[in-house]
Amino acid sequence: MPVAKPESSGARVIAHVDMDCFYVQVEQRKQPHLRGLPTAVVQYNEWKGGALIAVSYEARKYGVKRSMRGDEAKQVCPQIQLVQVPVARGKADLNAYRNAGSEVVSVLARKGRCERASIDEVYLDLTDASEHMLAENPPESLELIDEEALTSHVLGLKEDGSDTKVNTREWLCRADAEYRDKLLACGAIIVAEARMQVLKETEFTCSAGIAHNKMLAKLASAMNKPAQQTLVPSSSVEGLLSSFPIKKM
Repeated sequence: MPVAKPESSGARVIAHVDMDCFYVQVEQRKQPHLRGLPTAVVQYNEWKGGALIAVSYEARKYGVKRSMRGDEAKQVCPQIQLVQVPVARGKADLNAYRNAGSEVVSVLARKGRCERASIDEVYLDLTDASEHMLAENPPESLELIDEEALTSHVLGLKEDGSDTKVNTREWLCRADAEYRDKLLACGAIIVAEARMQVLKETEFTCSAGIAHNKMLAKLASAMNKPAQQTLVPSSSVEGLLSSFPIKKM
């Protein structure tokens, strides 16, 4: 007789994976000499140097913002490298960025069900993968946890310098944690592995938010960038939402 599948707890584990300055990263992969330099990608419209659609973190340190145009960005940061979006038939050709995004999705899809939200954003349903990990290899049973998972930001958990990774490991490996938090801990380990695999196979870094629904995951992914991930335990939801204006949600 077929074995009945255990009933789900109803808790979902959702990750929102957001590429870091993705258009810039795509251009830097094509032109490696741009890595580490203040760089921005501009629209095909050349009026006043073109509108900035992606700004590297190096350029942001000088005060360059996406609301600027190329000429203004050069005034703020004279050494900035401006790369124009490819043009086809008089319009912006985003195929290079779409194709690069598809590379990322193909890696993430090995971990769970993907829903592409834009060229550089993906939602990842890790509920099944997290439940399987919790049943077969729960975090508290692991001898080693990847360093990337230990750098996760857990909302509500104190981050006090040198003890941060120790505190994070303790949170991830709590045998007495409630079931939802255990699932979230599994999700954090899975996402960290996925992000490192994306970096290895595509050379792109990404940030992620891990929570029990899409909205919370989306809000969390932007909290610690670049190349980091943030967890939202149920106990921290109220505090997180109270810090955001309604229009942000």
